Amino acid sequence: MQQPWYATWFNTSFYHDLYQHRDEHEARGFIRELCENLGVQPGETALDMACGRGRHAKVLSDQGLDVLGVDLSEESIAFARAFEHDDLKFTTGNMLEKLPFGPFDWVFNLFTSFGYFENDEMHQQAIDRMAETLVPGGRLVLDYMNGEKIAANLVPANEVQTELAHYSVTRAIEAGTIVKRIRVHKDCEIQHFEERVRAFTTTEMSTFMERAGLKVEHIKGDYNLSDFEAEQSNRMIIIAKKSE
Repeated sequence: MQQPWYATWFNTSFYHDLYQHRDEHEARGFIRELCENLGVQPGETALDMACGRGRHAKVLSDQGLDVLGVDLSEESIAFARAFEHDDLKFTTGNMLEKLPFGPFDWVFNLFTSFGYFENDEMHQQAIDRMAETLVPGGRLVLDYMNGEKIAANLVPANEVQTELAHYSVTRAIEAGTIVKRIRVHKDCEIQHFEERVRAFTTTEMSTFMERAGLKVEHIKGDYNLSDFEAEQSNRMIIIAKKSE
């Protein structure tokens, strides 16, 4: 059976190379401000779901949280384990399956680590699995792209050259999904990869949360935690609380 695109693309060195410009300083500042605004307390427990190589889990741990980072990519988790300590651990796991971890005071799903699946039943399943790991009264923080703004300002194509490879990237919107096709040219060899991310609205996201037994408390529009505006905001940051 062919693996889904995210199981192959995220497990390559090309993925990390293409997105090496992602600003860790910005991420660190956002997570610090987020924890302060949400009243995160030292010693509370947190799950960083789809943690990648652990850069955000490390910042969460720096805020005094006892953090478990979970990701589908074995390559990413192997890399992240170099940063483990008593209050920061990493393991592989699939957000579509029941997670044998927790319960947690917080679940974080950061920087558009969602929206990849074939249908919305699977997206609901992923939210359900994350909600199940929360203690009563715990919160899920889901940081997502603002699909409406991205769709309105879509860049059809661009080229990226790095020390590792040359990337030709095209973008299109297909049935409510933002599709990015990536052609990788390295050492006279060409490989093709794809990203497919659903352009969810706040209403759709809120429905997922409600069906999982979560109440949406806030929807923020950027890493300064400004209120969400569909045409202007760069992000869609949803903060939802599990019933007590």
